[in-house]
Amino acid sequence: MRKLNALMCLGFLAMTAVGCKPEEERAREIEAAAAIVPPQEPQMPDQIAKTGVGVKGDSLDGIKGDDPRMLMTGPVQAYFKTREKIVFDIALPKSAQLFNALNSRNPKTHEEYMKEVVESAQIKLPELPSGMVYRYRPEVNELWVEAEKKKD
Repeated sequence: MRKLNALMCLGFLAMTAVGCKPEEERAREIEAAAAIVPPQEPQMPDQIAKTGVGVKGDSLDGIKGDDPRMLMTGPVQAYFKTREKIVFDIALPKSAQLFNALNSRNPKTHEEYMKEVVESAQIKLPELPSGMVYRYRPEVNELWVEAEKKKD
């Protein structure tokens, strides 16, 4: 969404540059507008997977309680946060406890965790921001959200 906004701004700058100016000046302004690079989205730091890491409902976070729009966005925000809370605080821990009870141990690898704890219980993990992935850390028996390029 932010990239789309940046592209729309570049298009607007290009359109306003085409006004009643000499063609050479217009060409220079269009080149200058195209050279503007949109700012990169800040990368989310590595953190334990918990309520708030998903992207659903992020666009609603800036609306405060006294804003009239909160009448519509408040329930939607609560819905997305509740879904994440159910996954991270109820479904995943219970599925991991079941795995431990059946196997007398915790999962040994990320692949085993995803297959035996997440997929076998049909848990749908919340969608993450681009460039981020879920990564199980067997040494602490926790699911984390990490940058995609980081591999164990």
